[in-house]
Amino acid sequence: MAYRSDRVAVTDRARNALRELIEQHGPILLYLPHHDTGEAAPDWLPIRDFRAAEDDILFGRLAWHTELWMSAQTYKQFERDHLTVDIPADTGPQAGGDEPPADTAVFLLRARRLSAAEAAASETRKRSRG
Repeated sequence: MAYRSDRVAVTDRARNALRELIEQHGPILLYLPHHDTGEAAPDWLPIRDFRAAEDDILFGRLAWHTELWMSAQTYKQFERDHLTVDIPADTGPQAGGDEPPADTAVFLLRARRLSAAEAAASETRKRSRG
């Protein structure tokens, strides 16, 4: 299955939370189900607990081989976007400067439209695979 790692990035805060989650739970992935609310907050879960549905899409890979999956319906919303996995600012360091526990990490996706050059490159890759 092909993936688009050039279309997904991760902030340092999210990368640190991923690392902590992996240290505590073993390999994990992020999954963005279809929400009627338009919410772009992927859930994290251990890889061993994930069973991809036939129409789920592997959007890309992040640090430490962490995969970002989403439902086909959700993919339609983001198919022309570059995504950045982040942690909301309100879950930032607590008093004393410590990061919040990784288990409470809430990830979110920030989307931006692909540039014309990025979209053309993506189309070229799609055609070469097809």
